[in-house]
Amino acid sequence: MDLASSGLGRWDVLVLVGYMLLLSGAGAYFARRQCSREEYFLAGRRMPWFVVGVSLVATLISTATYVSVPGEMIRYGIGFFSALLAHLLVIPVVTRVVIPTLMRLRIRSVYEYLERRYDESVRTLGALAFLLSRLIWVGLVLYTASFAVSAMTGVPIWTLVLVIGIVTISYTTIGGLRAVIWTDFLQFTIMIGGALAIPIFVAIRTETGPGVWWYLFSQAGRTQVESFSFDPTVRVTIGGMFLAIFSWNICTYGADQIAVQRYLSTPSVEAARRSLWISALGAIVLVSMLMFCGVALFAFSYTRSGAPLATFQAEIAREADRVFPRFIVQELPEGISGLLMAAILAAAMSSLSSGINAIAHVIVTDGLERFGERFSARSGLKCERALAGVVGTFGLGIALILAAAMQATEWNLVELMERVNHLFVGPLGVLVFSGLIFLRVGKASALIGFAIALLTSLVVSFGKELLGLTKSLSFMWVIPGSFFVGMLGALVLSFIFPPPDRARLIGLTLRELQGEPTIRGGRL
Repeated sequence: MDLASSGLGRWDVLVLVGYMLLLSGAGAYFARRQCSREEYFLAGRRMPWFVVGVSLVATLISTATYVSVPGEMIRYGIGFFSALLAHLLVIPVVTRVVIPTLMRLRIRSVYEYLERRYDESVRTLGALAFLLSRLIWVGLVLYTASFAVSAMTGVPIWTLVLVIGIVTISYTTIGGLRAVIWTDFLQFTIMIGGALAIPIFVAIRTETGPGVWWYLFSQAGRTQVESFSFDPTVRVTIGGMFLAIFSWNICTYGADQIAVQRYLSTPSVEAARRSLWISALGAIVLVSMLMFCGVALFAFSYTRSGAPLATFQAEIAREADRVFPRFIVQELPEGISGLLMAAILAAAMSSLSSGINAIAHVIVTDGLERFGERFSARSGLKCERALAGVVGTFGLGIALILAAAMQATEWNLVELMERVNHLFVGPLGVLVFSGLIFLRVGKASALIGFAIALLTSLVVSFGKELLGLTKSLSFMWVIPGSFFVGMLGALVLSFIFPPPDRARLIGLTLRELQGEPTIRGGRL
């Protein structure tokens, strides 16, 4: 590779190569501890709560989020993040309802809970919905990371897809969840370092500070956001984003195996609860730092432009998503720009490794063990590792297909896949939380509630295309709309269909759990 044409200096290459080698070495180190399926998929249920919480942040903040937050701030202001503290309101629900139930049952997959609460068919539906959405997500994360780094360096997207994909698949496949969690911890540290570097170098380049940056930002109207609107086509309001962040976190932390797998890797209920606190606080800190990067880059771009503020606002709106990558390549010294590229890769690889392991776990736990256990028992961990490799390769294939399709068409396939990826977040939340909260909800009510939620997701995501609406409904209503409408539908239908046998609900609902005396001091 020609370093001059790629925009990479020798120190940048050394940083990136060292980062890749460190991840591969971590996978090889933890491979020695893989002796059972529980160790491979749940790290033996002995992971430290602090590390698990940090891992969860790194997993759920992908490259798309890491790169897009500064651009969102530059173009639209604080509206998208105005309700960031909604992360904290999720904690009481998950720590008092979800975590005690799942930890008490000693299950390995959240969809195993669905079988105990309803029956096997509901478990299968939940697992399939998870697999479809997360397989798409894995390919999308890999493509967006490769696209971002390619735009900065000129390295072909397909080359980056292969490099990132192969390294991630290798350490995830051989090291299991323990390697995934510890490398996530490392990657979160790199992501924080990258977010710290931007404002420091903006201050050096402009010889100004946060006070000046915020003044320019507010003068441009970027700090003004509508509190609430009954018009569902309004892009962002504080109330709408509060509901969006709250419902996304509730559904993800309660019904997504990627998150639930982290709780189950801790040794106790109390440890799992603490990991959630770390995750929520870590997400607030990292996203806030990225928002601050956006404010700093806005001021930097304005200072360099020399244009009147009104003219600059029109110009920067078209270039907002490119400001962050361009600053990394053009303004940061050699080596530091390599660190920022490593941060972008870290945001992707932490999500990829977690997705690969969780998908393989669900296939084994909710599929092979139920229908082909004899085959699995004879093979030790060879099957699990082979399956993780296949899942990673499948995601790599999706990313390559996306790369080819984006060059051959004018469609915004990334936006399309993001819409599809969010279709199942609310419906999966309905299956889990209607079972946890409503005693009367049985299989029929839950399944119809799931269908109502999925239909709502489709209408909000594709209402303009499906119903001929003149304007698209705001993206912020996809998850809260589907989740709350689906929950309401399941509750109403529970008074029409026969309720489930109360005897099978013991330990499976909030009311039964509150009366359960076997959990003391947060421990099993």
